[in-house]
Amino acid sequence: MAIIYEGAKKHPDLEAIQSELYADSKTLRDRTIDILEGFKSGADVYESKVSVSMKAGSTDAVTADGSIELIAQKSPVTLTSIEYSDVIDDAVLFGTRFENSMAKGAFNQVSNEFDKKVLIQVAPAIGEDLENKLWNGATQATKTAIAASTGLTASFKASVAAMPTTLFDSIPVKALYNDSISKVVAGAGLSDAVKLTGATVTSANIAVEYSKLYAGAHEKVVNSTTSIPRIFAPLAHRQLIKIANNSVGAAQQINFLVEGSGASEKISYNGIEIEFHPLVNMMILTLPEYLKVLLDLVGDASYLEVDKMSNGAQKRYIKNKQSIATHVVNQRYITIQG
Repeated sequence: MAIIYEGAKKHPDLEAIQSELYADSKTLRDRTIDILEGFKSGADVYESKVSVSMKAGSTDAVTADGSIELIAQKSPVTLTSIEYSDVIDDAVLFGTRFENSMAKGAFNQVSNEFDKKVLIQVAPAIGEDLENKLWNGATQATKTAIAASTGLTASFKASVAAMPTTLFDSIPVKALYNDSISKVVAGAGLSDAVKLTGATVTSANIAVEYSKLYAGAHEKVVNSTTSIPRIFAPLAHRQLIKIANNSVGAAQQINFLVEGSGASEKISYNGIEIEFHPLVNMMILTLPEYLKVLLDLVGDASYLEVDKMSNGAQKRYIKNKQSIATHVVNQRYITIQG
């Protein structure tokens, strides 16, 4: 007997749903810089410094001559309210494999499988997006101000102009331009950071570019005994470093120390560990605690509210909300190259 079939063929479903690869936020997860919590709308950041002058010993009464100067300065930091939100129309999943996991009843349109295998990816996607914006992004106002400023090289200006326009300034941008009261020239303007001109980094010149950054860093930072300095570099540098280290023949020079592998791998240059983040065309050498992220709560980055819409709508909303700001302190001890 001949078999006759009419209609589209239904193939078996592959059990696994291949998901996107997300990097989440290494900055918040590993606290590679100073992460401060407990702020909803703003915070006051204090900086202090002391200067002393030696003078000849005397048996006379001590007089006020300014030879010991104590300075404390307060800079207000305003946090930006951000959110990731949208509406989920589960009815779009009718006719797909996800319909099989919907409970019986016309009002039941939520697929447990979809939530467990697809919706669950929203939190890591937010983490990755937040990580990108912490290290690469500037507000339109800051872009305009930097473009009009004097004292920055064309390469720095071009790098900032090419950044995504975001709701808050990234850490490299704050290291270039900010409104801190604790600068030599207080208020909105160029930072006190050491600004070095670099070249486009390749596997052939990466050691030369890192030597510029290392040589240009403040000696107090490189020789610090109270804290451990770090180099903050673009993600792509990890690959370029390994290519450079593994060059063959006369070109081979082992300039970077690579220890371990996978998640436990550590790479350093002249004894300073390198932290890889999504920076673009910039590197920073400083003490990690001088780079700050202010938040209400770190856990806000992974908290999602998912619920039904009001007034009988058979749709759901999904929302994540955070408050965030970046800030830099002791700017004279920050070296940025780009």
